[in-house]
Amino acid sequence: MSAEAMESEHYSDDEKDALHILPLAIIPLKTPGLRRPRLIKNARFETVVELFRNKRSGSGQIDIAGLSDFFDASDATFIDDRVIIEALAEAPSFDVYSLRLTLRSHNLKVDEAEHLRLSPRMQEKLTGYMRVFTRPLVAKVFGDDTRDISSAAQIIDMFRDVDRDEALRRIKAISDALGLDIDQIPGFLEDYGDTFLSLSYFKRYLDQIRPDFEIFKSWMHEGIVESHLRHNRDAMRACDTVSSNIDAAIRFVLSRFQAFDDISKEFWKDLSRERYGVLRQVIQSHHHTVGGILCGLSVKLERWHTDFPTATGSPNKRVDFLLAEMVPGLEKIRALEKSAPKL
Repeated sequence: MSAEAMESEHYSDDEKDALHILPLAIIPLKTPGLRRPRLIKNARFETVVELFRNKRSGSGQIDIAGLSDFFDASDATFIDDRVIIEALAEAPSFDVYSLRLTLRSHNLKVDEAEHLRLSPRMQEKLTGYMRVFTRPLVAKVFGDDTRDISSAAQIIDMFRDVDRDEALRRIKAISDALGLDIDQIPGFLEDYGDTFLSLSYFKRYLDQIRPDFEIFKSWMHEGIVESHLRHNRDAMRACDTVSSNIDAAIRFVLSRFQAFDDISKEFWKDLSRERYGVLRQVIQSHHHTVGGILCGLSVKLERWHTDFPTATGSPNKRVDFLLAEMVPGLEKIRALEKSAPKL
């Protein structure tokens, strides 16, 4: 297949909002045609290049090294672009927040406002999660006003409907506590909203993964543990490995979310610039870890749904799936847990 036959550079909101997909169209690559494929994480938590995807032909995937078969490997532009792609491939997750950090660490400039923001549709889905974080902010600025606010932009809009003098007095109190000028407060609100939008995004993914994994465990138990394979050591070991590792990963992410919530509550009890710096740093320092773990779990469960759409299958097929798709890559998720920054 020639480079021209690859898919167009356009990408959807679903791709941009995904943990496991990176449309190369958002990266400033210079090789003609190289911005058409996308990087994806497979069920083994490996990064591959997806050249095409359609219902009839399926997904056309190659290793990153295989790009030289489609492009002039001796061209200086391609060599530079391949270095960028190889660096991106190392990211444990392709969510927009972790991707920002990866690109910045490699001094790559991307229009974050256009390409590295969640879609409006995804932000709307996160409204309920965001209210938890905007509520203390609303209380600090507007006192007992309990209106349904879920974004920093809405808080700014509320100035039109309240006693402006009182609101400004409260804003002044916040700015003094944070060591900011009044005109810097909108920037703080935007940064605060973005930080907690990322946390809400991860929480939503976890809330989808947890019940899905419980269904998967039932499928595994009923189809393998309660079958004729219950005396098969390899089958039982596979079941235990998958169950214990994924349970541990979910507990790890939950513990991080709890820590983030606790630090956030402490910040609003005693506002200071230093406390906000700690809050922001703690959350951002865990983007790669939390995003990577959730990415790994989500692609594995997605593969399960793809291979067993009706959640059936013989005991032998179920065990084969565990050994081929679920067990491989779990060690990478464990490694992410161990590499997480100390709280």
